[in-house]
Amino acid sequence: MRRLPIFLMVDVSESMVGETLYKLEEGIGAVVSTLRKDPYALETAHLSVIVFAGKARTIIPLTELFAFHPPELPVGGGTALGAALDHLMSEIDRTVLTSRPDRKGDWRPIVFLLTDGAPTDDVSRPIDRWNRSYRSRVSLVAVSIGGGADHAVLKRLTEEVIVFDDTAPDAFARFIRWISMSIQSQSRSVSAGQDGKVSLAKPEEGLLAPVERAGALTPFSGVDDRFAVFLGRCAKTRLPYVVKFERHLGRFETRDPALAKLLETRSYVLNTAVPVKNSYFDLTEEGGAAHSVSSDQLIGQPVCPHCLARFGMAVCRCGGIHCIEGEGERTCPWCGHTGHYGSAASGDGFNIGRGRG
Repeated sequence: MRRLPIFLMVDVSESMVGETLYKLEEGIGAVVSTLRKDPYALETAHLSVIVFAGKARTIIPLTELFAFHPPELPVGGGTALGAALDHLMSEIDRTVLTSRPDRKGDWRPIVFLLTDGAPTDDVSRPIDRWNRSYRSRVSLVAVSIGGGADHAVLKRLTEEVIVFDDTAPDAFARFIRWISMSIQSQSRSVSAGQDGKVSLAKPEEGLLAPVERAGALTPFSGVDDRFAVFLGRCAKTRLPYVVKFERHLGRFETRDPALAKLLETRSYVLNTAVPVKNSYFDLTEEGGAAHSVSSDQLIGQPVCPHCLARFGMAVCRCGGIHCIEGEGERTCPWCGHTGHYGSAASGDGFNIGRGRG
């Protein structure tokens, strides 16, 4: 039987933590549920899930729909799109069957690349490899979640670059329906013996829009500056968590005079703090980048998402971020050092090591 290989390549970097990843996790299950009800998709479609942050990993290999179990999406540090492309191309070489004199190979694979940020690694060589050996035989659909991806980079990979407005009403449910309908359409096409490029469902107005023009290539900077993300560790459970601050860029309005004054002088507002598993380290590039942000640029104090300690941004002299209940003698879960913790005086900001987004 000729398969229709479908690869979902999902950005699971720190900038995606929170509702976006939760909605995509639910969405993968919804895609499978919908496709199982379609006889054409059920006969041909095989689905794989690749995740990438600072590293890339296949968490679900190409699997028939009836045997597919939607995965839990992990989180990692960085947005290594170059590494993800290399991994995807290796997976295509390893798993997609090509035609031979004694057999017909799989149908043209479809790749849905879902990302919200700019690459934090060098993508030049992987893009050249993709365009040279894969672009003509694989349909790649790149989706810029919230319009935050580097559209110039994506346009170097494919003509199918879609901007997804994740703030629209019922955005993710409608977006997942669009993916499902696109796969169903292609399943019908290959069942009729047509192996052309993917025929995408009609984009909904106000939800999905094609990128007509790409801007200049964004220089590689090694960090996604739309967010300031920090890795902490719970002092009680020793499990990691991610704290995400968002650059406010004047978007926040308040009637609180004190907060309004802070917004004039500080760059980032607390967005969320989410628990992650130790698998975070498996998807984070070793060493990382030596980037930091001053504590004076942050607004908001998260609670620990594991133990609910009141302060989730205590910083040890080793640089490790962790939670504490209050001031006093505390032990760092990163290095084991015990020291006295107190509040910094106003204007005495200090640098805090940040993730790459």
